[in-house]
Amino acid sequence: MVRIWGVLGLFGFLLWAYCIFDVIAADESLVRNLPKMTWLIIVVITNAVGAVAWLALGRPENLSFQPGSTDYRTPRRPVGPEDRADFPTSGEDESARMRAWEEDLERRERELRRREEGGEPS
Repeated sequence: MVRIWGVLGLFGFLLWAYCIFDVIAADESLVRNLPKMTWLIIVVITNAVGAVAWLALGRPENLSFQPGSTDYRTPRRPVGPEDRADFPTSGEDESARMRAWEEDLERRERELRRREEGGEPS
């Protein structure tokens, strides 16, 4: 039991030290929610709780985890249809797609009418 508390204490201390250095090295214009000095005071006084608060609420978003680094990690985002290479860029492409879609729709309607007239189950 003593070992578990020792490991947790060591982890808490390392997290606290990392966050102190991270607050000090962070660019003041990128820090979120509170001024940089306020975050430093919170992290120093409240230890692990302040460290977790800094990581969740104050640390600039999408930064790498090296203290003081301004290298951004690429955010993961959904890719929309307009980001695809085959997305139509002119009205001609759109009209050709609409004609093909209408022809397909007419073909399906003819097949459906033939089935209904012939008495075939659908």
